[in-house]
Amino acid sequence: MNMHNYLHNTLGFSNYEIAQMRYFISSILSELSKTLIIGGFFLTINMFYLFIPAAVTLCCLRICTGGLHFKHYLSCLAVSFSVFFIDISILNKFLFIKPVQLLLLCLCIIINYLCAPVVSVFRPIPNGIRVKRSKRQATAIISFYLFLVFILPTNSYLNVGFWMIILQSIELLAAKIFIRRNNSNETTCHSCSD
Repeated sequence: MNMHNYLHNTLGFSNYEIAQMRYFISSILSELSKTLIIGGFFLTINMFYLFIPAAVTLCCLRICTGGLHFKHYLSCLAVSFSVFFIDISILNKFLFIKPVQLLLLCLCIIINYLCAPVVSVFRPIPNGIRVKRSKRQATAIISFYLFLVFILPTNSYLNVGFWMIILQSIELLAAKIFIRRNNSNETTCHSCSD
C-alpha cells in the first residue's frame, strides 16, 4: 500500500489534505537542501559567518512577504545562490553612511507594504486578514532592522542584512510587476478570444 492510499483510506485524509502535506514536506526539504548547499559554499570560502545573518534576515522577510517563485528546483537554487553571492561577496563591500541606509530602509518598508505578500501559485490566494498581517510583519521586521542600524556601529553583519533587505525588496517589486503583467496579458487574451 502506498502512502497516499494509507493516508486516504486508513487515516481518512482528503486528497486536498494529502496534497497540502506533500507540498509542505517538499517545500521544507527543498528549502533545507538549498540552505545546506548555499551555506556549504560559503563555509568553503570562509564566509559562513556572513551567510548566517543574511539567511536569517532573508528568512524573516521571505516568510511574510513571499517573492519570486520558480517551478523547478534548479532555477530556484540558482536564483537563491545568486542573491546570496551578490549580497555577501559583492554588495557587502559597499557601506553607505547611516542616513542613506536609513532612507533606503524606509523605502524598503514602503515597497514591502505596497507589494507584500506574493505567494506561490501552489498556495491559496491570501485573504484580506493575511495580507494585512503580512504587511504589518514586513514593516515591523524592517523597522526593527532600521532601529538596529540606527543604534549599532556599522559592521559587516549589519551590512549583509541591510543589502539582503534591499535585494528582497527589489525581488518583491519584480514579482509584483511580473504578476500584474501576467494578469493583464491573461485579460487581454481572454478579451481577444471573446
